[in-house]
Amino acid sequence: MKKILVIAIAVIALTFGTSRVSIGRNGSSYKPADTLKVNSLESGKKFIGFNGRTPVEIALVNGRIVYVKALQNTETPAYFNLVKESGLFEKLNGLTVDEALATELDAVSGATYSSEAVIGNIRAALSELE
Repeated sequence: MKKILVIAIAVIALTFGTSRVSIGRNGSSYKPADTLKVNSLESGKKFIGFNGRTPVEIALVNGRIVYVKALQNTETPAYFNLVKESGLFEKLNGLTVDEALATELDAVSGATYSSEAVIGNIRAALSELE
């Protein structure tokens, strides 16, 4: 019985506990308890990999990054897989936007153009939320 009561209180606290609203640079507003997705389709246009654009999508829950994923791109799959396998997309998981922007992201050896473009796209998408 106590376990159910604790779970119910936690759900109520998470549902009603936050009322602060943040406004991103692009005018989007969200509550920290909300899930927010942002992509770099517009903001990252200038970051080009070896074969073209490398846009990303970033999802946040409760103000923390839960994933960064690549969107459709024209990079050579073998080289882009090096970027995926490097852990670059997972490195920011659990961080706030400010923490992620302060994190040093390194290019991937063997896929330098692709990884530098991905890093630029990540930073562009995150900058929309400042």
